[in-house]
Amino acid sequence: MSLARYLKSFSRLRTYKDRKKWSALTSYQAPHKPFLLLSIMDLIAQGSITENFKELQYQDYQGEVI
Repeated sequence: MSLARYLKSFSRLRTYKDRKKWSALTSYQAPHKPFLLLSIMDLIAQGSITENFKELQYQDYQGEVI
């Protein structure tokens, strides 16, 4: 996928828009989805994610997987 296609896809992401909750710094939109996608893409590039399915694991405050 080309950089132009990534830019186009990321610019069209649906995000939660609320002028009362989000400031002008985020264009009044929740910034979480783009950051999540970029993080996942980075993990794929590093080789940490090698399959199409990633099971989520939650850790408690002591670092133990629940």
